[in-house]
Amino acid sequence: MTDPKMSAIICTHNRDNYLGAAIDSLLVQDFTDFEVLVVDNGSSDRTREGV
Repeated sequence: MTDPKMSAIICTHNRDNYLGAAIDSLLVQDFTDFEVLVVDNGSSDRTREGV
């Protein structure tokens, strides 16, 4: 396995309603050599369940 050419970093805080859509928008891109990093800043909603 090689390192990805791009990293997409999603910073989030209490955005459980939007996180799934943000990840989905990355997954439908033509470019596939990437990783997705989600950084949660201590959310108190259901953000962790959306990943």
